Amino acid sequence: MEPDTAAQAADRPAPLTENPSAPGHGATPPSDTGEAVLRISAAAFPPGVPHPSTAEASPPSGLTRARALPRRSVLVAAALGLGLTAGGTLATRKLLPTAPDTLAERPLHSLTVAFTSADARGPVSAPDQVIPGTRVQAHAENAHLLVRREEDWLDSLAPWTRTSPHADLIRNAYLDLFVLTEGLPATAAGWTSAWRHIWPRDTAHAAAAFAAAGDLPRADALLEHLAAAPRTEAGWFEARYDIRGGGAPDDRSPQFDGLGWAAWALGWIHENAVLDVTERASFVRRHAAFASSLATSMLAALNPRSGGPPVSSDYWEVFEWRVTLGVAAPTLAGLQRLQPVLAAADDPLARKCAVAEAALTEYIRERFAEHGFPRHAHGRHADSAVGFMLPPYLASWPDPENARRALAETEARLLQPAGGITPGERWADDGVSWTPETAVFALANATSAEAAHRARAARQLEWLAAHRTPAGSFPEKVLASGEPSAVAPLAWTAACAALAAHALTRAGDSRTGDGMRARSQR
Repeated sequence: MEPDTAAQAADRPAPLTENPSAPGHGATPPSDTGEAVLRISAAAFPPGVPHPSTAEASPPSGLTRARALPRRSVLVAAALGLGLTAGGTLATRKLLPTAPDTLAERPLHSLTVAFTSADARGPVSAPDQVIPGTRVQAHAENAHLLVRREEDWLDSLAPWTRTSPHADLIRNAYLDLFVLTEGLPATAAGWTSAWRHIWPRDTAHAAAAFAAAGDLPRADALLEHLAAAPRTEAGWFEARYDIRGGGAPDDRSPQFDGLGWAAWALGWIHENAVLDVTERASFVRRHAAFASSLATSMLAALNPRSGGPPVSSDYWEVFEWRVTLGVAAPTLAGLQRLQPVLAAADDPLARKCAVAEAALTEYIRERFAEHGFPRHAHGRHADSAVGFMLPPYLASWPDPENARRALAETEARLLQPAGGITPGERWADDGVSWTPETAVFALANATSAEAAHRARAARQLEWLAAHRTPAGSFPEKVLASGEPSAVAPLAWTAACAALAAHALTRAGDSRTGDGMRARSQR
């Protein structure tokens, strides 16, 4: 290996402290390097994040709480003989076998989730168990009242949700979000037990989707839940939260990207969904303290020399030795989107965020943009996090055309047999399309000023609609055969699909466009 450059050395984290007494430390993997490893390692992964299996196992705890090592990194690396390079990254090999998965290996857990009463819900395993076009089980108590509740709520949403060419997709996306949110502390990522938690990323996207549809009270409630969520001493969010209340449901490491996701949602809603001047002032008053807290935590963690974020797991939720685009991009989006909220609150942190934004922009330009926006700084493997480098995430970027070229090139490299994309080139040659990543690309394409890009977004939405379960919900995965697989519904996919449809609707309205701006035009 060539020695690190000064920039790379600045990005390297401090040495980790292992905890040899922790359960699973130094565990010996099964001799089978394929399915047996996958069964053991599955539970280390959140919804919308690529995990090799749908099995649910105990969470990992290979390192101390501050830097818990996800079990997948230990077991898969050991089983496949992956060595660590001098730079601390896994050797460049695929993490899974190359045979396409089947439903026998990755079953569909449920067709959807549907209400059994006003405040209870459960999985649906057969089409006749749910009332068509609803998220109400056929045998539910007072089923007609539950159907009316859904219809009344859908009717209360903004007109675009009913007049769009993608109205059926939009209806089902919001039904998925409704059944994963109504009567709960915040949006559950999914309803299968390993997904029945609250992820800051998923909650942020759900808040933006509810706001886009005009349900500001529900969006407000999700922001307030994030504001009240317990964070670490450094201010980081936990990777996920117990839906019953309190903190993390396990000992996986906190994630820095959660701050960026929460900040992005707060700022995006302020700028794009709260249009009345009086309501906007009230919104700022309600959330000024949260905005300040998010800014303080993000600014404190940025590298004073390079301007970059700390090393942290991202939406893949695997152990990392180097900064990923999946952390850098949401952080930049959060810094950008927070500034108008902080400025409206007369908070001096607005200026500090602007300075940090400039430094982080240069950091990403040098370490990611010049290399085609790979997964790791100075890397070469494509990653779907390039979608986070475009609206509605970033408000501006010095070279938006380059970011859009990278989006198209990355999609071509990540395309799977069924027509969706995989999370990254470092993931598996298993033929699986991931719906949240595909929906993120649809969302990024939908915000483009170019008609060809928006047409691409429309086709991606049509693909997502065509690969829903028979009950209408968005699954987490689509196998090479085109069959839906794993969890359904999935909140992140539903939210991104709704936001993409919203962006396409807005494309014809010059008053509310949210396209990419060159940074000098801000």
